[in-house]
Amino acid sequence: MSTLKRMVVTGREGQVVLSLLERGAKDGRFEVIALGRPELDLSAPETIEAALQKARPDLIVSAAAYTAVDQAEGDEEAATVINGVAAGKIAEAAAALGVPVIHISTDYVFDGSKAAPYVENDPVAPIGAYGRSKLAGENAVMAATPNHAILRTAWVYSPFGKNFLKTMLKLAETRDSLNVVDD
Repeated sequence: MSTLKRMVVTGREGQVVLSLLERGAKDGRFEVIALGRPELDLSAPETIEAALQKARPDLIVSAAAYTAVDQAEGDEEAATVINGVAAGKIAEAAAALGVPVIHISTDYVFDGSKAAPYVENDPVAPIGAYGRSKLAGENAVMAATPNHAILRTAWVYSPFGKNFLKTMLKLAETRDSLNVVDD
């Protein structure tokens, strides 16, 4: 019989953490622990190591982030602390604990000029503060531990919170047609 695995996910209310909490509760083979403020505060990276050590994870999912893309342009320092420095501290803690880390990143690390889908080894060239902050996080994770996976996503969809799909479905209830940027 396998032992219950403990997965720590950063954040408390995001779509990824809520989906993992739901799945963990249904599955029964692993325990999901959501860690967020105040115990683990990405804007205060000095809180990260102690919080993760106390949780004793078998796996860390670095899901919490500064996700206000437009707001990051005026607050790049905060975005970089949360998405860059804190991501590195999470990976450092994972290395010290001897556990893997899965880091959620974004397609904003690319400049968007490629005419075909991006692949993992395409050159990165973020054009905005949010993308630069997320790339800083990817680099920090890679530097901190070889035991990592970085997942780049364009959108997150779940039954929780706000997302593009839920917005479109809601608008479709009241409108005959929708205009959406599709570049």
